[in-house]
Amino acid sequence: MSRWTPSWWLTTAAAPASSRSSPRWAAADAEVVRLPENAGIGAALNAGIRTARRHGNPDFILTVDQDSLLPAGYVQALRRAAADARAAGVEPGLISPSRIHGNPVLRAGTLNGVALGREPIQSGLLIPAGTLDALGGFWEELFIDLVDTEYYYRALAAGLPTVLAAAEFDHSLGTMVEAKVFGRPVPAGGRPLQVRTAATWRYYYIFRNRLVTARRYAVRYPAWVAGGMWGDLRHLLIVTLLAPGRTARLGSALRGTADGLRGRTGRRHSA
Repeated sequence: MSRWTPSWWLTTAAAPASSRSSPRWAAADAEVVRLPENAGIGAALNAGIRTARRHGNPDFILTVDQDSLLPAGYVQALRRAAADARAAGVEPGLISPSRIHGNPVLRAGTLNGVALGREPIQSGLLIPAGTLDALGGFWEELFIDLVDTEYYYRALAAGLPTVLAAAEFDHSLGTMVEAKVFGRPVPAGGRPLQVRTAATWRYYYIFRNRLVTARRYAVRYPAWVAGGMWGDLRHLLIVTLLAPGRTARLGSALRGTADGLRGRTGRRHSA
């Protein structure tokens, strides 16, 4: 976001050219940055950020996924939160909404009366230019999953917390599927129970990148890193018990765990 006048860049893995050729985005006066291959979310974000910063001197960068819906006033609310934090003597590293799709985000207490958050998702995230100057770009070798978590820990280690804004946006995390045990639906409140799952190939990256990220930050933030690992394991247990596709999902998670223990990064599956 260039001061108070928004400019938009869409980054996509397609033909190796930067253009405004997409009619849909051209109508929004957005520049489409096309990457020669699918290099992952970190590379896409970094390419878009570099392009945006070459076109001016933005105070903030807003990152948004294609499946996110921002309400009117969303960006202004995040900017107000940043200004209020600075007025209270807190330099925000990242600015996140306090709710996503009706659910409260994880909180990390307060500092000088400013509400702080934990591991924000990158969609809907406002990043001050100063944070980019201090930290650099996202870790591209993670490819996908925990790219935002790693950046959060990096910011925190640099003394740049995540500030929560009184804002909310709509974003879908995973896919809801009907829970079944031995092929039979599981009832809940008179209706079939549903559980949230990710694409099978994503479990490779979730478990691999959790371990790779832990190598960097477990000593400094042991409780938070352990909590993230437990959350992943708990989710895997639930979907293994209740969601179809158990064997493939477990295999993906085990391969990710093995590569994470080896410290491997980069692209693994087609995405």
